Amino acid sequence: MNPLTGRTSLSAAVWGYGLLGSLIYSALGLFIDVGSTGLLRIYTIGGFLYSVYATVAVYQCAHNSRSRLVALLARISAILSLGVLLLFGYLYATGAFDGLLSSALAEIG
Repeated sequence: MNPLTGRTSLSAAVWGYGLLGSLIYSALGLFIDVGSTGLLRIYTIGGFLYSVYATVAVYQCAHNSRSRLVALLARISAILSLGVLLLFGYLYATGAFDGLLSSALAEIG
């Protein structure tokens, strides 16, 4: 059952890989020390990669929907989500978020 090949149902891609997978990955974040910027960076990059995986899976599996409208909306949503993910990935890679992270950590600790 590889969703990247489009052989998975759309509901399994959305609920399983999109929602449940994201919840599990977010739960892993509870075990990360926010003071460790190295671990936080690895966690963030992993989350980015998983989000891209889940988004591409939804796009690939959209044709399995019984409704053409739902398939179209799933693909439009996936394209918009991927665009936002790539924008945030670029901003993260260029260091645009570094100041925000420092100030957020200063408020916490």
